[in-house]
Amino acid sequence: MNREYVFWILSYSLLCFFPGAVPHTTLCHAVSGDTVILPCAIKTAEKLNISNYSIYWQINASVVVHLFYNGKDLLTEQSSRYHNRTRLFLDQLEHGNFSLMLSGVEPADEDVYTCIFRNKVSRTMDTREVKLNISAPDNKLMKINVPPVGQIQDLLNCPGDANALDILVLCSHFLMVLVVWIL
Repeated sequence: MNREYVFWILSYSLLCFFPGAVPHTTLCHAVSGDTVILPCAIKTAEKLNISNYSIYWQINASVVVHLFYNGKDLLTEQSSRYHNRTRLFLDQLEHGNFSLMLSGVEPADEDVYTCIFRNKVSRTMDTREVKLNISAPDNKLMKINVPPVGQIQDLLNCPGDANALDILVLCSHFLMVLVVWIL
């Protein structure tokens, strides 16, 4: 067997079985004019002291979509394009839900959104990426599903966020087909 094939099989196996090695981008879909929730959450067993966190949503590494700092929204730094169109679920922040609601979506909103959250006490920082696709109103495929207060749940308008078991099954099937094809 060719060394290049072995290299590609091993590389692909690494990506499939250790998905954390590669940043994951969640895919979301919205219909122009609707409201969409861009997911960003961490798993936590205890309530977070949210005054220790900065939550920064941005696009293009410089456009501020939403900023939460020192326990409150700091919207003076927000791009005027997003003014009065974004909000965090303030009652969910202490549970690790940093998702952003964006209302009145328009084609210009189609972009990759980055959620950056930083704990100023432990000096830890992490990011999540969400690719937002917008379609015309006549192609309405899904309706928004706003999570009830006190719950974090999968959002129906973001179908690209497959769970780990689905990804593992898909990767193992692809890997088997690749090995059979090479042999």
